[in-house]
Amino acid sequence: MIANTALTVAAALALAAGPAAAQPPTEPIRLSLGYDGRLDLIKVLDMHFDQRITPTAFTAGAQLRSYGILAAFKRFDVKANAQGRLTQDGPHAEAFDYDNHDGKRERKVQVSWRADDVVTASQPAFGNMGDPPASREQRLAASDPLTQLMRVTLADPEIPCAGSPRFFDGKQLYELDFTNGRTEAPDDGMRALGVTRVMRCQVRYVEVAGFKKKAPSKRNGGLKGAINVAFGQLGSRGPWVLADVRADTPIGPADIVLRRAQVVRGQS
Repeated sequence: MIANTALTVAAALALAAGPAAAQPPTEPIRLSLGYDGRLDLIKVLDMHFDQRITPTAFTAGAQLRSYGILAAFKRFDVKANAQGRLTQDGPHAEAFDYDNHDGKRERKVQVSWRADDVVTASQPAFGNMGDPPASREQRLAASDPLTQLMRVTLADPEIPCAGSPRFFDGKQLYELDFTNGRTEAPDDGMRALGVTRVMRCQVRYVEVAGFKKKAPSKRNGGLKGAINVAFGQLGSRGPWVLADVRADTPIGPADIVLRRAQVVRGQS
């Protein structure tokens, strides 16, 4: 994934997690979301997402930045963008890029989905593509994290948490296993943002390819068990958004909480 601390493992999962079904909107939508990432209840991460959706295409942008005490020890600032097309089958990735400043160096990565392959360009170049590297077939079958976030936005609320989709960020390819989907009432913080319904899932993260060689039991990103993920619907018929992520990491309990949500309809 695009950052390598335990908390940002959970953050990248937040980018990628989501129900599998999606339908194009009937009118243009602009969606802006803001999140706080916390470690032991202390804010250590800022996350912002912006999406523009039309009946046939989408663009998405994200920024993930260390905050407070985390920035003092592990500074990073990641900006990512994606674009693709929308069909009755949902979003299809076409291009994904990210720019990662980690306090010591900057890496820029561009990923292009083509008919017969997925091509990565990185500056500086990656020293290796992992052991094993992601195969062509694996890359073509995967999507980038922001395209998966688009699937959350357009999700069918009747689809339970199920399936094992795979994601590719230009080097690393990982899988999320969804189980135990259930509905619940939104809490006070969610209701204040306009969330009317909540679907909660358990998600397990598995490294597949593009990582350092590890025993199968170690391919979990250091997470201690399943991640608890909640999705909320904005309004009675509005888009679905990531509302809350909770993970037990080697450096303490981490969560990512929705703090700001704005939906504008009719503007492309």
